Amino acid sequence: MEMNFVEAIGLFVLSGVKLLFTPIGAVLLPKLYPSLFEIAYICSAGAITGSIIFFFVGKGLDKLGTKPRKPGKKILTARNKKIINIKNKFGLLGVSMTIGIISVPIGALLVGKYFNTRKLAIPTLILASVAWAFAVTYTTALITRIILPLF
Repeated sequence: MEMNFVEAIGLFVLSGVKLLFTPIGAVLLPKLYPSLFEIAYICSAGAITGSIIFFFVGKGLDKLGTKPRKPGKKILTARNKKIINIKNKFGLLGVSMTIGIISVPIGALLVGKYFNTRKLAIPTLILASVAWAFAVTYTTALITRIILPLF
């Protein structure tokens, strides 16, 4: 039994917003979503689409939020110090991988705001989306379909 178009669109849209819970919910409903590869593929496609959209939104917000300042005058607040420390500590890949934990929109907005000039920003978001979708789908399937029936 294959999933119908409406179910596939539902997975696609939900995974574009919250990637961590969408594959888990789909794996827990094996009658609606029998194929693990379809679940992982559709969730990764939705996450990729959402991350690209929100990346460009974050890039636009960065341009919108910058105020013209006097040359030579830099304002360094405690909040700015924390943001710079996190950005420098985890880098592009670390911030991109937050799309699985936090959410796709927030992670992609952060990458769009702080790493918008890097050429690898979008490929890193795509890699993170695919990695999270397949990892969560197959880990959930391993736990629910193989390990839990043993007990």
